[in-house]
Amino acid sequence: MTSDVPVSSPTPYVPAMIPSSGSNFRVLHVNDSTDDQVLFQAACRQGGVPFDWHVTDSAEKGISYLRSLVQHSEKLPVCWPDLILLDIVMPMVSGFEVLKFIRETKELKHLPVVVFTGHTFPSHRDESLKLGANAFMLKPQDFTEAVTLAKHLHTLLETLRK
Repeated sequence: MTSDVPVSSPTPYVPAMIPSSGSNFRVLHVNDSTDDQVLFQAACRQGGVPFDWHVTDSAEKGISYLRSLVQHSEKLPVCWPDLILLDIVMPMVSGFEVLKFIRETKELKHLPVVVFTGHTFPSHRDESLKLGANAFMLKPQDFTEAVTLAKHLHTLLETLRK
């Protein structure tokens, strides 16, 4: 098999990326609750937060989506997410498995991951941070909180982009 990048290359391989559209940030939201997905998207619209969304309703689908990005990036530029919002408590496979996959995959490990959960268990927070989450946040209790949180995440992403 041939490779476009020489093995002895002193610079690390960085997968090709399609530039983002304007000032919008690409967000992958992995959450089994479509209500939560819709609520947060509406909060972003209300707050004027320019996020382009890709959503999956299970950890398995989140891993599958990310795996397909990695595979495609070997031959084509891809649209990497600027942020991953990740629920932890999901049926079958937990968000911890998604987080492990992200941090163990060289093409993904640099992506910011915010664990976004409704559970206040200290063990969830500790495990999330141990596995490499950039932040652990409780889901907002009302729409106004969701708008405020969306604006906060946008400000953080703007800071990281600079």
